[in-house]
Amino acid sequence: MIGLGVLGMFLGVFAFDAVFPYLPEWGVRAYPQSMTLPLVLDVSYGSLAVTLGVFVLLMVALADRLDPGKRFEAAETRGTLLRREWGFVSTGVLAGLVILAATAQGQYLGISGGFASLAAYAAKPFGHVLASVPALDDTTAWRATLVIGIFAGAAASALVSGSYRNVPVTPLWESAFPTGMKSRGAAVFAGGFLIMLGALLGGGCTTGAFMAGFPTLSVGSFAMGMTFFGVGMGTAFVLYWGRWRKVSEVRSRSLNLAND
Repeated sequence: MIGLGVLGMFLGVFAFDAVFPYLPEWGVRAYPQSMTLPLVLDVSYGSLAVTLGVFVLLMVALADRLDPGKRFEAAETRGTLLRREWGFVSTGVLAGLVILAATAQGQYLGISGGFASLAAYAAKPFGHVLASVPALDDTTAWRATLVIGIFAGAAASALVSGSYRNVPVTPLWESAFPTGMKSRGAAVFAGGFLIMLGALLGGGCTTGAFMAGFPTLSVGSFAMGMTFFGVGMGTAFVLYWGRWRKVSEVRSRSLNLAND
């Protein structure tokens, strides 16, 4: 399943390259001047950043406390550090440090750019040059290795925590969709394709435009973030329309909806 998703993402890069020359005519990716909230609201960056930071932390803490799924996942709070799920504070701090390190070097943390560079590198031996994405060179190699490291890190985390399971089709999907493997494979492939195409069209992914872009208080990053969440929730609602009973049944078996 992972392979289908990765294949879809690479094909999304080639699809973007195919439509790239026509984007200015369609009014897409016109590269407007950067706009930030301090500029729009005419306030200092520091005061606004601290205010929004505190607000986001309070909202996340409230959502974490009110999360109804916690009663199904109580067992995950026990055990050693490497064998249980971490909280949003510790993982958020670690992610922030990585973003800070990248920003301090004049770079931005991003995944879609790494995938695009890898696709350009893979196409080069076949004589196909992707004009719309950066080539794999000294300035982009670290993003490409970041993409590879994500897979290695995820695999290491699953093995160390003992949570690795060879489950081609998750219980929730299998319960809701009778076609199982075929529908899941098609959804993963289409999702990978649309995610990459959308990220390149929008100028960033959940990592670059959302996580790394938020500290800059970019208006575009806020718009992208709200779009990510809105479309994601809407898609899930449409997919499981009329199937909410299946969701309840899966949760009653103490399965984590995020993983299963």
